[in-house]
Amino acid sequence: AAELTPRRPGGPGRTGRRPVIVALVGPTGAGKTTPIAKLANHPAVFGSWSVGLLSLDTYRIGAVEQGRIYAELSGLPFEVAYEEDDAEDALRRLGRHEVVLVDTAGRSPRRAPDMASTRRQLRQLAPDEVHLVLPAGLRTGHARRLLAEHRPLGVTHVLASKLDECPDDDTVFAVAAEHGLPMR
Repeated sequence: AAELTPRRPGGPGRTGRRPVIVALVGPTGAGKTTPIAKLANHPAVFGSWSVGLLSLDTYRIGAVEQGRIYAELSGLPFEVAYEEDDAEDALRRLGRHEVVLVDTAGRSPRRAPDMASTRRQLRQLAPDEVHLVLPAGLRTGHARRLLAEHRPLGVTHVLASKLDECPDDDTVFAVAAEHGLPMR
């Protein structure tokens, strides 16, 4: 079983004081923003680590406001990268934190320019983990296709969302296991 949290900053293979960066990617409507707030606030996930939130989602109406409200309610710092080139500066402003959770825009993988933009932003940020968020209730073939389409973003984990809507569905878990990807 995979650990609940990434390696501690400064651990093996780390240089300097760079935060652990965990990015959530996935299709539109998969439910990336709410799990970020849940991960940031659950004591079993990051414990006493200081967490910052970074939004790359300026595409969806209300995305920045939703992220800002979650951050305010949680007492967490929140940064937004409005342009592709803003990601590094936003991360630098969050650099004193041990973990930075990154929310990306949900866009269709079939729109090559959208995926290329997200790929460039993630390349700038060099995340330690990239979690593909897949909602429960997907058909197996659809879940496999979404995983294949998002692999170029550097997917390292799968995160199941909307489990309350389909509590008995294990499709996302089965696809993650089939591809040897740890689950969150």
